[in-house]
Amino acid sequence: MSRVVHLKQESSTGAWARNVRMVLQLTQQELADMCGISPEEVDLFERNMPVKLDARRKLLKELWASRNALCHTFPR
Repeated sequence: MSRVVHLKQESSTGAWARNVRMVLQLTQQELADMCGISPEEVDLFERNMPVKLDARRKLLKELWASRNALCHTFPR
């Protein structure tokens, strides 16, 4: 009899941001410095808590650009 394991997959923007940040090997402080926001805002964003729209935009822009650069550096 085979055993099936189901993994809970988070589909939130905050979970995606945390995963990308971790793949890029950045701390919340480093990401905050890159975006010009506070580390507390990064933490709130990753936990899907309310964050100022400008901080959200900066985080998504930086993470998306870094993710794309990484994908071009190491294509599949």
